[in-house]
Amino acid sequence: MMLVILCTACGTEDPASQLPNVGEVSKEQSENLTENNTQTARVSEKSPAAAFEEGYRILNRSIFDNSMISWYNDEMKQEIEAYAESVKGDMVPVWEEDSIFPQGLVMEMEDVIYRSLDSNMHKIQWEEIEQSVYYETMRELGMEKWNPDMEEMKILFPELKDAGPELDSVYDAYREVCGNEYCYDLFHIPTQDRDQYVLAMDSGGTAGICYIYLMELVDGEFVPISDFETQNAGYGGVIQYEGEFYYIYLPNNYQLKIYDGIRIYKIGEDMEYENLLIKYLPYEYVWKNLYNTSEGMKWEYYLEGIRDEITSDEYLQNGTDESGWSVYFGDEEKVENFIVPENERRYYSNEYHKIDFANIGIPVYMRKSNFIPSNYNSKWHLKSSFYLQSPKNGSIKTLENMEINHYLPNPLQPELVQMWFKEMEGKVYTFCLYHVSDYNYMLNVVRLEGNEVNRIRTDILSPRRHFVLTEGEKSIY
Repeated sequence: MMLVILCTACGTEDPASQLPNVGEVSKEQSENLTENNTQTARVSEKSPAAAFEEGYRILNRSIFDNSMISWYNDEMKQEIEAYAESVKGDMVPVWEEDSIFPQGLVMEMEDVIYRSLDSNMHKIQWEEIEQSVYYETMRELGMEKWNPDMEEMKILFPELKDAGPELDSVYDAYREVCGNEYCYDLFHIPTQDRDQYVLAMDSGGTAGICYIYLMELVDGEFVPISDFETQNAGYGGVIQYEGEFYYIYLPNNYQLKIYDGIRIYKIGEDMEYENLLIKYLPYEYVWKNLYNTSEGMKWEYYLEGIRDEITSDEYLQNGTDESGWSVYFGDEEKVENFIVPENERRYYSNEYHKIDFANIGIPVYMRKSNFIPSNYNSKWHLKSSFYLQSPKNGSIKTLENMEINHYLPNPLQPELVQMWFKEMEGKVYTFCLYHVSDYNYMLNVVRLEGNEVNRIRTDILSPRRHFVLTEGEKSIY
């Protein structure tokens, strides 16, 4: 694991929110800290019952939303992506000699991936995909030749000549001849023996799965030859290379909703298994410090010790089937016999931890888990619910407004994926790890003092990457 120290002062945040140079404390900060210490003392010195109610009033708010990183902006995102480009590594093509796929085609697709790492799903709209490296390459390989336009469709399917105004576009014609409202693309690939078509159809479900069919047109009817499923549409297209036809599309990382590879299917009777998945995945992360304070520098040794662990497949989504499934913990204390009845009904297992992360003298109980997406909109992120327990009668009060449990992500903002807490010198620090873009992550460390959020340090984690090829795998995920 490597570490790059950029600066120990402010990064790319608004001047109004900048902290002073390392080792200095501004008058405003001093006043804030004094006020927070007074607030903390007030909570701690009250009777247990009064402290419980006061703690609820202070804590029942949306602490972990994006206001915690209000300084994050497009300029910082561009800086992160530029850094990722600089550390990804040299282009090292990979090809297996026993592959059924031509070396030239495989390496051309690897070059497409290498040159287009910033292709996040939220960035690629149709206008952008037409200008992308991927689409430019597919055009050069003749993709548009096999996509019939309306004139060609009327020649191939004479019945369309009598169609009414309901056929507004060629895609309406595709749906008409397919007899399926979910047909979104059609390719004509005639051979000497057969009049063949590739039909692409959406499943119509929220998972985003698509079905690709190879059909032969016989006496005006489509006769199935073979088919396969794709995880997403991915701007798929048909090309011809060295005399063979291939269907190529962009699969995404279903957890992060980013394009991280290319899949090639050899069109034929066994195309479900005759496929090659090319992914460009992380094998190690390089850390770069963007922002630091004197308090932040004290965490250098700790961060050095956890770098390999926190960026492993266990805790980070790195593009493998096994990655990103576990929740990370720091100094949170595991508690027994803490029962939230509604959670017992909702979840198979419940595990709770506690810590005074707001530094007001009152422990907060929490249940943390990962949200694993099951549709084409949602993304992998941290889910967490928070509670206070009355010292008087043991009753449990839910901090509803603090809950982390959104359904749809904001593609323009980082996604909180791990959060843990560490104690040092009598204070508890909050570590928030965000997914920013592609396989880039950002670690932000703060110290909470009641309602006040004090930014301590910010690091970015960008990967060195290599190509990983998987051939003949049926799975779409």
